[in-house]
Amino acid sequence: MLDFYFSYRGVLKRLRSGALGGEMDRLAEHFFTVGYKRASAKIYLSRIARFSQFAATRCGLMPIHQDVIDSYLGSFYCGYSAHRGSIGSGTRTASGSGTIHYFRSK
Repeated sequence: MLDFYFSYRGVLKRLRSGALGGEMDRLAEHFFTVGYKRASAKIYLSRIARFSQFAATRCGLMPIHQDVIDSYLGSFYCGYSAHRGSIGSGTRTASGSGTIHYFRSK
């Protein structure tokens, strides 16, 4: 399903690698099924793939634990409270949209 959003082989290979590589096509299908706009889905898939690469370097084939997620989000810390800054907003948006729930339910 990633082929619906991306066409370059190198991009598809990068998206399908990483700790969440095996889930990316299912996630793309989920975004399509619930009606995400193509541009929005591409942004979200690219950001998830970036996290997937980060997680792969931290935990390999092991499950992704909360400390890996916190470490990734902490790398974006820019001096603001996580509850007021963009990271807090992004994590609230991700959890509110069901993305985090999607991964936890699998």
